[in-house]
Amino acid sequence: MATKEFDELALDGTNYPIWASDIKINFASRGILNTIEEPNDGDPAIEPRKLNTTLFLLRLYIHKDLKHEYMLETSPLNLWKALKERYDQQKELIWPEANYEWVHLRLQDFKTVAEYNHAVHNICSRLKFCEQEPTEAEKIEKTLSTMLPEDRI
Repeated sequence: MATKEFDELALDGTNYPIWASDIKINFASRGILNTIEEPNDGDPAIEPRKLNTTLFLLRLYIHKDLKHEYMLETSPLNLWKALKERYDQQKELIWPEANYEWVHLRLQDFKTVAEYNHAVHNICSRLKFCEQEPTEAEKIEKTLSTMLPEDRI
């Protein structure tokens, strides 16, 4: 039995971006990433053993209800596309929340600068995923504009 190296895809897809990234990294390290990518003209056929391994791993890392829903899917590429189509809209769901957090982020709401920096990096990584990452100048402006006047040097 294979041990799980990372979390499975949640039924509601809330962890889809991280899950998809983990899957791609895992498959690249195993040399089977091409099994979930569109083939180019002239590419050699993929070995059935690699296809079966990929399908097994994809099914291992998805919620049990998704396994039942997609149980007739025998192509790892088609399963990958179906999951991507179903959950790739996460950008539209993540952006409003991350943007709200960015707009309302204030340095004085944190006990330490380290906690503030952690929050900034967390929000910025989600905004980057949504292709809306603030520039370094915007990050500096955000920090300076939310500092209390007596804390400025």
